[in-house]
Amino acid sequence: MDESVIIISDATLLPMTVGGNVIESGYVTAIDGVIVEVGAGDPPAMERGLRIDGRGKVLMPGLINAHTHLYQVLLRAVWEDLPFLAWLKRIYGVAEALNPEHVLAGTLLGCLENLKGGVTTVCEHNFLNPGPECAVAAVEAISRSGLRGVFARTIMDTGDIVPDCTRETPETAFARIEELMSRQRLNGSPEESRRLTFRTGPNTPPINASPDLLREIRGFADHHSIGISAHVAESASVVEVTRRQCNRAGVVAHLADFDIPGEDAIFAHSVHVSPEEIVQLADTNTAVSHNPVSNMMLGDGIAPVVEMLAAGVKVGLGSDGAASNHGQDLFETMKAASLLQKVKHQDAGVIDPHQVLRMGTIDGAHALGLGSVCGSVEAGKRADLILVDIQKPHFQPVNDVVSQLVHCAKATDVDTVLVDGKVLMRGRECVWLDEGETLRRAQAARRDLMERMPAA
Repeated sequence: MDESVIIISDATLLPMTVGGNVIESGYVTAIDGVIVEVGAGDPPAMERGLRIDGRGKVLMPGLINAHTHLYQVLLRAVWEDLPFLAWLKRIYGVAEALNPEHVLAGTLLGCLENLKGGVTTVCEHNFLNPGPECAVAAVEAISRSGLRGVFARTIMDTGDIVPDCTRETPETAFARIEELMSRQRLNGSPEESRRLTFRTGPNTPPINASPDLLREIRGFADHHSIGISAHVAESASVVEVTRRQCNRAGVVAHLADFDIPGEDAIFAHSVHVSPEEIVQLADTNTAVSHNPVSNMMLGDGIAPVVEMLAAGVKVGLGSDGAASNHGQDLFETMKAASLLQKVKHQDAGVIDPHQVLRMGTIDGAHALGLGSVCGSVEAGKRADLILVDIQKPHFQPVNDVVSQLVHCAKATDVDTVLVDGKVLMRGRECVWLDEGETLRRAQAARRDLMERMPAA
């Protein structure tokens, strides 16, 4: 069968384009990975192609996981109930045992979990690199998965809790990033190269990023036309370090001294940012990845999402790593994002479901610089699409499909996933990744990693 042409028909169509209209019965046609037609009613007759029946399902853009650490699925529920910096010290300590096989196996499992939950794009914030082959393994896993990926290979050059094996001079780190990008260009297929973009950045400034590093990162990113990703103001403890050591009121203010904010930058978390810093984010077109489940689990606080949206900041959603979330479920993330803002403001109407769904789709795509590529269902964009089965007791009856996608849907409701016009899952069955082998490999990697890890 010619799968270069795909027609999905008879679905409830949620394009996530301007206006937010829902098409009760619609179709999408994609040719060679590109959406060529979106409409209501029956699709035009086609003599060839794969036809997918969308009856009883919502057809929508794939979800965008704007911040995660995929390999950390190996560390689910290993460390809990710790203050942020104590928890972070243990995460960094994993580097003393981590090897490329751990990263490859864990990243594959993380990709599988994202895929089965309807995520079509992941931003992998990579920071734990005891050797250059660990990042190579992570890139290989994302490429194998078929997902669209943004690989943010970030840098740590200082910090009391940073293991020596992960500290890098800017010169060493930049050379390794250049080699990583060159290797992907030379070895990756054209399809893989199209699906994967790169970023860099200071990992968690200022606790592991010196002023010297910050001074050089912006120039390196601009020279290579790549974006920046950083953990920013995740915990009050990081802001306190910034005030004490840098004599700046907040992390965003500190980074602004080095021109790190910008339209190609995404700041993960941004929990503890002041009103003045929100204005800075908006004025510089800096995006934010909101990670509500992780922030709750670590006791970090509630990000001022409503205030950022009101100021015009681009806000996407991220699961963060499973070491601080236990899962990669973006439907759970959307529900948490909605309810947390209602609780924080004690106002049930302070954020609406459509805003939250935008954060998980088109706004997340814009936050990662992919707004012209994916995040909505419209002609000219790549066919990154999902079908969500709404014929479930927890979803029926349908009164407001958008609200119910945010507040009722579960990752396990995702029936079909396409990325770049390729079917990665259909009827809950993965057709690219071998699910059983991925699970077995990750289980073996987890056992080996735990045996090698130093005592806490």
